[in-house]
Amino acid sequence: MNAALPWPWFVATMAALAAAIGLHLRWMPLPLTAGIAAILALAWTWRRRRQSNAPGWVRVLALVALVALVVATLGNLFGREAGSALLSALLALKLLETATRRDARVTLAGAAFLAMCGFFFGQDPVQTVGAAVVLLLLLATLVELTRPVPIASRAPWSGSALAQGLRLLALGAPFGLACFLFFPRLSAPMWGAPENAFQSRTGISDTMEPGGLSSLALDDTPAMRVSFEGALPPPEQRYWRGLVFWTFDGRVWGGSNVLSGFRTLLDFRPEPALEARGPPVRHQVTMEPTDQRWLFALDAPGMAPEDATLSTDFQLRARDPVTTVRAYAAQSYPAHRMQTWLSPGERFLATTLGPPGNLRSRALAAEWRDSLGDPRAIARAALTLFNRDFIYSLEPPLLAADAIDDFLFSTRIGFCEHYASAFAFLMRAAGIPARIVVGFQGGYWNASGRYLVVANADAHAWTEIWIEGEGWVRYDPTAAVAPERVQSSARLAAGGLEADRSGWLGGLRDRWDLAGYWWNQAVVQFSALRQRQLLRPLGMDNASGQQLAIALVVAALAALGFALWIAMPRQARRDPLLAAWHRIGAALGGAGVPRAPHEGPLAYAARAAAALPDDAAAIAALGRDFTALRYAGGVPEAERLAAFTRAAAAFRVRGRVRAPATNRRRAPS
Repeated sequence: MNAALPWPWFVATMAALAAAIGLHLRWMPLPLTAGIAAILALAWTWRRRRQSNAPGWVRVLALVALVALVVATLGNLFGREAGSALLSALLALKLLETATRRDARVTLAGAAFLAMCGFFFGQDPVQTVGAAVVLLLLLATLVELTRPVPIASRAPWSGSALAQGLRLLALGAPFGLACFLFFPRLSAPMWGAPENAFQSRTGISDTMEPGGLSSLALDDTPAMRVSFEGALPPPEQRYWRGLVFWTFDGRVWGGSNVLSGFRTLLDFRPEPALEARGPPVRHQVTMEPTDQRWLFALDAPGMAPEDATLSTDFQLRARDPVTTVRAYAAQSYPAHRMQTWLSPGERFLATTLGPPGNLRSRALAAEWRDSLGDPRAIARAALTLFNRDFIYSLEPPLLAADAIDDFLFSTRIGFCEHYASAFAFLMRAAGIPARIVVGFQGGYWNASGRYLVVANADAHAWTEIWIEGEGWVRYDPTAAVAPERVQSSARLAAGGLEADRSGWLGGLRDRWDLAGYWWNQAVVQFSALRQRQLLRPLGMDNASGQQLAIALVVAALAALGFALWIAMPRQARRDPLLAAWHRIGAALGGAGVPRAPHEGPLAYAARAAAALPDDAAAIAALGRDFTALRYAGGVPEAERLAAFTRAAAAFRVRGRVRAPATNRRRAPS
């Protein structure tokens, strides 16, 4: 039936679509969100006032404007962000020409696909619950569209429609579980779109400029969760090594990627040189998506996880970008001696000062070199300078062209990268090889889950200097200015308010984070290896694609059969009209007149009346009453339904169809 779409159903369709678009608001640019909202408002106003579709020229102009807005805000029409944004815009435009029930069904089908696209951007419990709620609203709207008349109230959905939608979701859950368990796991994302044009995630960058990490200090979302085999390391050992920066252009540090090949040519060591001076710390890291290849581990890592490499400067780099939650095992040695031999190429890179400038800083370092000489004494002099009258702040002032001089001799206010950058520059100016390491420092203990939560707010930068006979030694100049940064967090060190981890609120926060951790372990991290372990009891130690396909088909058919078995009897029991008609059919079948599968109620009643002339009047009346109640439209009146139910219960067949006599006479031979 493709009848006109009444206003209440249009409201329900628009509300369901708006909920599906709402799943993408956390990454969608604000101008694009405003543009789509304007189209929804236009569709609402036009349909409310004119009761008709918008003219073609309005739709064309809106289409051109939205496509241009997608390109302007996201840069192209390809990729996860652009594709999902374009689909959202087109579905909003569809409301300008949604005038029939068929139009509404098409819009709702597109909205269901759009809701599933939200899993391209996040697979956490909040996203999953949001998608389930949106699917519930979509199913409830489809249930409303099957009614012969619109809902009486102005509310988008009735209680019975929501209940029916929830029931449909529950019936589809076994099928979804079967697909989740047996669908072949892929090593790469299912979508073949290029890398996202609009970077929606915040995190550590592959370059460092003073002031860059301070924005992360306000981001308290988890970057990774770490569980330990043994005791929790003390706060002064919780340095999570990430990127190593060798080059400096006067303002920006870099070199973690572009110089890797150059360092390989100058470095003849076949593997990282680490001498352990204490027991290893084994830990399991569950890292949130970053869309980058670097991994993090407790300093200093002694091995590379699976599908990752460990460089000679102890950077962990994954084979593929971390686009989803990734879990890996790490083994580190907090007490160590790192690379006691320095190649000429590495020494050159670690002592280069970049372009001319920062003359006062160079002169100060030269003075220390001439008067002190010893690298450790020079490092202590720099730390003493920082400890004298420098201030730790998340909102430092902008620096002049000679950024190091301006910071050391003018502003003296900064964040961890200001101190790490200035310290490394002073060491290089004094002839001491130095490099910057960027990662995380700290974390808070989740007592409910017994793991450490390292947040984006724990992003940190420190310095390593190379000392003859000792190798690379860590120096954290930030600790000289704000020791509480190492003991707690950047926000507390800067004088801000630290989140309360105690009391019932802290316990609630820990339990919520634990729920997310369990979700990652059970759902997001359900890999091909865990799938093989699941199938091993079934005799499939190394399941092939064909075996997985067979298992998927069998499980899916079993789930569908179970859903039908649950649904069919309950539907009959819940519908008193249909149950009464089934009782009549059972009585007529017992009298020798069973209903054929192709027969409708009137045809069946007519045949039964002809076969049972003693009950013909009662059978014909019951057939007419059932047809009128079932197919006349609207909700049956309670009195008529009760009367039919009583008549069906009292119906008794007085006659019986006799089988025709068998002619037993033999034919003449």
